Parts: sequence; structure tokens; C-alpha cells
Amino acid sequence: MPTPTAPLSLNRRGLFRLAGAAVLTAATASTVTACGAEEISGPALDSLTAQLRSARSDAAAASSAATVAPDYAGALGVVAAQRTEHADALETEIARATGATTDTSSATATTTTSAAQSAPPPDLVAVRDALTASARSAATAARDESGYRAGLLGSISASCTVFAQVVLA
Repeated sequence: MPTPTAPLSLNRRGLFRLAGAAVLTAATASTVTACGAEEISGPALDSLTAQLRSARSDAAAASSAATVAPDYAGALGVVAAQRTEHADALETEIARATGATTDTSSATATTTTSAAQSAPPPDLVAVRDALTASARSAATAARDESGYRAGLLGSISASCTVFAQVVLA
């Protein structure tokens, strides 16, 4: 003899529990998806890469200018160290956002070394001009970004401005 089965019945309370569980599951799934690595490409990646190249170039210029301007050697050393830190922070952000490791430091160092051997070291005015251009470029890039990247680029812009107008004045 077949066993009778009771039809599934949902009362109002059960229906609310089921709906609440569905909403919670959907919210959790969308939060987990949104917290994944934010992929960047195109203009945003190009902007960060340009800022990275600029930071490495400014650091190399400040280091080599210290040989030409011994009175400013200490200040130029600080500029070189800070611009290297800017480059490292940009490199870390690019790697985080793209999900790949970028090792541009060795390629840039090789290029900079061969360029430095063939060209005379820049003077203080050239370093100041490069820092001013970097500050403007970072400020423009910061306007197009949001969140951490905007803050990073904004602080780089402020730092370059201080170096150009105060430290190397």
C-alpha cells in the first residue's frame, strides 16, 4: 500500500524565512564577487605605467644630478629615494590590479644606465622641471581615478610639487 505524502505547505513565517535566506545568499555571492581583484586595462593601466616610468626616470635623474650639484646632493638623494618609493608603490598597485607581477625595475635600470653613460647628468633645473611635469601628470591622472589609486597619485603629485618648489629651490 502506498504511503501518503503530505503536500509541502508553506505558511507565512516559512515563506519569509525562505525569502530572507535567498536575499542573504544573493548578497553574499555579489559581495564575494565584488571583492575579487579589480582588473584594469586600457587608459587606467597606461596611466599607471606612465607614472611608474616617470618615477624611475626622476629617481635616476636626481641620483645623477647629485654629482653635478654637490651642494644639493643630500636633497637630491632624498628626491631619488622618494621617487624610487613612488615607483615601488605604483608597481605594487599595477601588480595588484592586473593580477600579474611586473618587474620593470631591471629593464628600466638597464635602459637608464646605458642612457646615463652616453648623456651628461642633468642639472638642477632639469630635475626641477622633470619633477614639475611629473607632479602635473600625476595630478591629472588622479582626477581620472578613484579610491586608493586617486590617493596614491594625489600624494605623488603633492610630493613632486614639494620637491620641485621647496626642497630643490
